[in-house]
Amino acid sequence: MKRLTIAPRTLVAVLAANVLVSALVATSVFAMTRTSEADASPLAIAVVGDEWSAGFRNRTVWPTLMAERTGWSVANFALPDSGFVADGQGGHAFTYQVDRADAVDPRVVLIVGGLGDTGLPDTEAIVVGATDAINKIIVGGRRPLLVGPTWFETPVPASVVRVSDVLRSTADEMGVPYLDALDPPLLTRDQMWPDLSGPTDAGQSALADMIAAWVRTQVIR
Repeated sequence: MKRLTIAPRTLVAVLAANVLVSALVATSVFAMTRTSEADASPLAIAVVGDEWSAGFRNRTVWPTLMAERTGWSVANFALPDSGFVADGQGGHAFTYQVDRADAVDPRVVLIVGGLGDTGLPDTEAIVVGATDAINKIIVGGRRPLLVGPTWFETPVPASVVRVSDVLRSTADEMGVPYLDALDPPLLTRDQMWPDLSGPTDAGQSALADMIAAWVRTQVIR
């Protein structure tokens, strides 16, 4: 039987090919490991909202509960009495909260609310405020998600429906996911304080679960 003789140049080429394949495999494994590590990082969310998210006599609020129950990293920038136009007790509307949220480098900015804007005579200013807030989020490289104002009984007041409708239209035009929190309302009357000023701790818990469930449908594929 003849021995198979490999020319030196051929041998060098084979060895080089083996080295190249090994390097490519190692690179692929490294890339997969880095991707897995990135995927394993908790979802970073910044919450923009009003007193229903900031808390009113609550021991804890839904953004905190959502973080505890999901493992996500949730930073809450909500301020009382604020809205897309309403500037709250501190003189700051939602756009101010969006600017502050940028500092924590979130993947998602979740805007929740709109009740503070229900007293406006028309909706034009709400469209402007919502558009401004959403554009700030997009320009900052974040993912905007929008949850409209919620209520606790039916029929929902016309002023609340009007704000929800204009926010939905604005979100649709800008390609932003929108959660209609009125059909049905996310809360019930027994989940509100007796003076109806905001959600009780049970109401905050309900909001945490329902909003988290919706967020999963938008960002966890």
